[in-house]
Amino acid sequence: MKLLSILILNTLSLSLYAQVTEKDSLSNQRFLTLVNANREQSYTTFGSGVGNLEPLLFEARLSPSFYFTGLERKWALTLNPQVQMRMLNKNSFPIRNPSYRISINYYHGLELWKHIFLRKILYKNALWFASLLHHSNGQEGSFYISDSTHEVNLQNGNFATNYLEIGLSSYKTEVLNKKYYSIREFKTYVEYHPPKWSIRELDGKYGYLRIFAKLGIIGSFKQGKHDKMNRFLQKSSLELKGGWIFGGLNKNSEADIKARLIVDVMYKYYPPWLDEIAFFLRFYRGQDYYNIYFVKHELTAVTFGITSNIMNFKKAVKVLN
Repeated sequence: MKLLSILILNTLSLSLYAQVTEKDSLSNQRFLTLVNANREQSYTTFGSGVGNLEPLLFEARLSPSFYFTGLERKWALTLNPQVQMRMLNKNSFPIRNPSYRISINYYHGLELWKHIFLRKILYKNALWFASLLHHSNGQEGSFYISDSTHEVNLQNGNFATNYLEIGLSSYKTEVLNKKYYSIREFKTYVEYHPPKWSIRELDGKYGYLRIFAKLGIIGSFKQGKHDKMNRFLQKSSLELKGGWIFGGLNKNSEADIKARLIVDVMYKYYPPWLDEIAFFLRFYRGQDYYNIYFVKHELTAVTFGITSNIMNFKKAVKVLN
């Protein structure tokens, strides 16, 4: 009888352990899926598109990531070195001084998220993150061609800034039926450039405080009557991003919309015959993000190209739902 009791207790404990392990495993998968969704993607454009970009053969960004996580997977640390380049459509096809950006990103799950009111306003899965970043062009020439005219040296002028980001990322999924599903993302973050962390020539010109918000949409919340449209939406995503630059910005007023507003809209189509590639159409308006070129006129461009697809959406829906 005693042996039977021990066997029953062992069986119950193993069953309980399996349930807890399965629950923890799902929680870990959900957290790592959220982290993966926050990765910045590699891309390349075809030409310079339509707008005031100088004539280009392409603009490209290489963006690999390296992961470190805890045993319980309640946190994650990523290292993300990036290189961004523009190849000009001129004799010898020169490449402008690339943008080098490296970031160390810390992510942590929000265990209390399900108990606070923000879950009702935003989405049910969330994490917070903090990042330390470096952005430069790898040059060491004088920032100005001439100190008397203050004309900026775009050829080999030094550009370098180090900054911090802290923000919140929230997700929601919905399964419409066996074939169709949707994913929604809301992300907001603050970007701060401590003045002593940047070259002194950026003081009063770059805008050291920035606030961003992004809404991402994959698929459709409602299943339409036309199946062709449903299939098209299932392979589509839309990202709407807005930002505002605070601080000294070439003597522009704090309410100067033209100088301070950033609008970044990207549509992506994920063709069924390519698992890891998506086509994109992007509209960008705001300060040029390409290192020292921020000093030029506000960039307005519509570009087209291909980008990496970093997430299996069907698996993500199963985990996040």
